[in-house]
Amino acid sequence: EKQTRSFKLSYYNEYKSYLSSLYWNIKMNEREANFLKMQEERLEALEKKRADRREASQNSELHKFLDKFGNKKVSIETELKNLIYIKDEIERKNKLSQILNETLQLQDLLNNSMSFLPPYDLGKSQECLTVLHSDISRIQNEFLPRKKFTFGKKKNISSTKSEEVQPKAKTEIKKYTADYIIENKKNENVVVERLMGYKKDILLKDLDSCTIKMHFPMSTLHCTNCTNCEISLGPISGSLFLEKCSASSFYATCQQARIHNTENSRFYLHTTSKAIIEDCRGLVFSCRNVFYDDYATDKNDAELSDVNNWRDVDDFNWLSSEPSPNFTVE
Repeated sequence: EKQTRSFKLSYYNEYKSYLSSLYWNIKMNEREANFLKMQEERLEALEKKRADRREASQNSELHKFLDKFGNKKVSIETELKNLIYIKDEIERKNKLSQILNETLQLQDLLNNSMSFLPPYDLGKSQECLTVLHSDISRIQNEFLPRKKFTFGKKKNISSTKSEEVQPKAKTEIKKYTADYIIENKKNENVVVERLMGYKKDILLKDLDSCTIKMHFPMSTLHCTNCTNCEISLGPISGSLFLEKCSASSFYATCQQARIHNTENSRFYLHTTSKAIIEDCRGLVFSCRNVFYDDYATDKNDAELSDVNNWRDVDDFNWLSSEPSPNFTVE
């Protein structure tokens, strides 16, 4: 009987200890769960504050952009309207050259602000630039009408060159930095993998007799001192900038094409704004007709529209209403 009572007492104590342990485990789990819940709520609150600050910062940048872009646009439109009051032809051409440069600066402002612009504001800004380019061309043709055709003596070279008017201030070529660089290559075929250059600023430099393929979206592309090359590019969300290139072919889709000091080269182009050339000769522009798999998807990824102004080329060295001798459109 004593053994039975002792066994029951021992069993009771063990069971009581088990219940006590279970109780405290439950309490600890509840505390741990509450602690984890508090931590999760705290992190969510912090992330919400960060998101609010980011949104406030983006809204601030957006408001600054819209104010600056709108003021500059109104200024350019006013200058275009005031051209009618300038009677001197040379002064009028110089003023038109200045307006072209200001429009280019406005395009640069848009390119540099694309990272935070909502699609609606981006589209409206691009439309404004397209309208400005159209107005400049219309006013240029109005103030500098083509001369009526008449039979007579051939113009000599000096009289033809007199039609060419140099702008007062040429576009400055700034020092360029890039996230990915291909340089100092000759007689090479280079295929850049998507992960290497996706949505990056890319520089091609000092290439001779090379074939370059970069079939992915990129932010900007700068190409300098490339000779006898064939370069096939994916969509560029910003600018395509070329200088000191010759005897080369470019397959490009971009928001803006700016070409300097380049000669005897062909461009198969899709550009949402006018192409701009300066100090160039022997250029040929055609509509882009060679594509790669996933090109359409990449173009949407780069947020480029289907509008293609490949025919519209502004030559900063040729402000006459006569066709520029420095490029042809095919």
